Amino acid sequence: MINVMKGAVCSLLLLLVVCGVTSGAQDTGELREVDCFTASGKAGKLEGWASADDTFHRLYTIAMEDDNYFLHARARRNGSIIAKDMNYNLKEFPVISWRWRAHKLPRGGDERYKKSGDSAAGIYVIFPSAFKPEALKNRWGISVPVPDAMKPECIKYVWSTSLPPGTVTDSPYSRKTKIVVLQSGTSFVNRWMTEEVNAYEDYKRLFKKEPGVVRAVGILTDADDTASEAGADYDDIVLKKVASSQVKQTRETGL
Repeated sequence: MINVMKGAVCSLLLLLVVCGVTSGAQDTGELREVDCFTASGKAGKLEGWASADDTFHRLYTIAMEDDNYFLHARARRNGSIIAKDMNYNLKEFPVISWRWRAHKLPRGGDERYKKSGDSAAGIYVIFPSAFKPEALKNRWGISVPVPDAMKPECIKYVWSTSLPPGTVTDSPYSRKTKIVVLQSGTSFVNRWMTEEVNAYEDYKRLFKKEPGVVRAVGILTDADDTASEAGADYDDIVLKKVASSQVKQTRETGL
């Protein structure tokens, strides 16, 4: 039942997002901020993100350290994707960068299988779908499974419990979600790590075609499949036209 519910919730959220539930940031030259969580910190609550799960505020909270606000995620036998509408041309802003810090890895997590498909941290790049949320329910108002062909394409970058960095696999919930492992295991747990990926090149490599617009950016820390716990922090999620030269060294040293 957990697997079925997780698949349904993931599909519902992504489809809600691609239909424009949330609001995006403005283009600012060479950079476009997804979220640095400063506004949410000052407001005292997470703003600008949506989820199909009304309880997502229990999983994702705003924290502060050394006068810096960031997003703290803690999952206990559960999980909920949050997403922010961005609606941008991936070719114009091919690079996405962020910082994350894993605290607790889901026990036995392995993203290749439904029974273990949890990640300490995950960043989604979500593409549009023409499917509308109301079509997810039958005439009695009961949610029904979405055919895989109708789900949105996604790239999901993860901090995995067990899969080595560089691993690429299809999500067990949808072949249209490609999982890319950036960090793995406990070597850098409790340390901020900076990530930067060329999502444009990754899309072409993974889907064998040119991408269109990106509809949203998502975040997921989950521990429902493994019935365990997972924890991570996120900060400084930014879209870029040009990659930074120091990222490779930062990722290797953990500075």
